[in-house]
Amino acid sequence: PPRQPGEAASAPSPAAEEAKSLAALDIQGPPEFKSHITRALKLIWLSDRNTFLFIKKYIFVIRNEDKTDFYMDGGQPVAAISNAHAFRSLPWCSGIIAHQAFHSYAAFRAKKKKAGRAPPPPGSKSPPSRSVNLLNFDFTSLDSILNLEAKASQFQLETLEKTGASRLERNEVAKRKPRDFKPAHDGKYLLVVKP
Repeated sequence: PPRQPGEAASAPSPAAEEAKSLAALDIQGPPEFKSHITRALKLIWLSDRNTFLFIKKYIFVIRNEDKTDFYMDGGQPVAAISNAHAFRSLPWCSGIIAHQAFHSYAAFRAKKKKAGRAPPPPGSKSPPSRSVNLLNFDFTSLDSILNLEAKASQFQLETLEKTGASRLERNEVAKRKPRDFKPAHDGKYLLVVKP
């Protein structure tokens, strides 16, 4: 029924709130992929809303590709998911999405840290000068990559537990070796070396 003047608006229904949240994510791929990803996101929504809101904050696009990975595309964080990971099970797919969201969170955090190193504004006193290393590369150590992967896998495991994944799936993530990226990444990659 229409609202009467002066009458307070009612709160949106949980179904309307869920539909609005899911619509904010751009899911790209065939209809069956979109449907499966939507169901995996609904599973996260029903299991733990804070995890869902974290994913929504750090992933803008979920794309069906021949690999499972996280990358930035035109400034937008993209979770690329292969069919092998997407269609394994709904809880597994939910964990993969969470894993890629953690990588996005780490990328945004690193970008924010780099932004804090900007030179001082003109006219202000500059910090003490350090010797300039002309051979300074933007370098990430193997240890830092392995540490990031361990944290993303831990977040994936927590999501698997919340969404009711099987013990086999949980153990695959929990007992992975530090250099084993298969529980959350697959496909072909192009390695880019910065000069």
